[in-house]
Amino acid sequence: KGVQNDNNQKSNVKEIDQNSIERSTVGSDTPSPSSSSSSSTTDDIMNFSELGDFDPSKKIPIKREVLVGDPQLKIAKEKNMSVTAILQELAAIQEQGPRKYCILGTRHCSYLHQQIIELLSYALVLSENHVYTSGAGGTNAAAIRGALRAERPDLLTVILPQSLNKQPDETQDLLKDVTDLISNPQNDEMSLDVASRLCNSKLLSETDQLIAFAFHESKTVIEATKEAKKLEMLVTMLFLD
Repeated sequence: KGVQNDNNQKSNVKEIDQNSIERSTVGSDTPSPSSSSSSSTTDDIMNFSELGDFDPSKKIPIKREVLVGDPQLKIAKEKNMSVTAILQELAAIQEQGPRKYCILGTRHCSYLHQQIIELLSYALVLSENHVYTSGAGGTNAAAIRGALRAERPDLLTVILPQSLNKQPDETQDLLKDVTDLISNPQNDEMSLDVASRLCNSKLLSETDQLIAFAFHESKTVIEATKEAKKLEMLVTMLFLD
């Protein structure tokens, strides 16, 4: 029995050795993950070498222009610039000699705004400046009243878009004291909008600086300011809204 047990143990040891040898041979035949990845990278490098001087490790910079702004900051800057420009332009009235100023604006003007415009026109004429404006009520009528208060009728010129009888009754009464009054009866057949644009162009051609009072919806007045800028005139735009 002792001999048989020894023989059985030896046979079991041989079987274990054979199994371990077979497992080792099988493991040596299957490639490890590290070896496969290393071989793939070497193949990739070989393929990239065929692309010349291009280095795939370097990223190609992509230039993209992204326009992202702050609308509130933009509006604030525009407001600051407009206020500064207005102050500089109004200060130029006192610094420079007598000039020809064109005052135009909306008819729908509050009483307070009319007082301000009247005072401005009055100060301009007192400073020996020549004021040009058109008919109708609101801004233009206030400019006429201010210039007449200065008692210098020679420094006030009013150009009407149409004939005098086309103007409102209150405007006709105001124009009785204007000595330099130019009417355009040839435009009576036109619409008031077209005639006003032609009149504004005539006023701009006769003056050096434009002072305009308007709302953002005042198309005719805003067009006059654009035309004045094309003529390289000094333009002061005051929005009432």
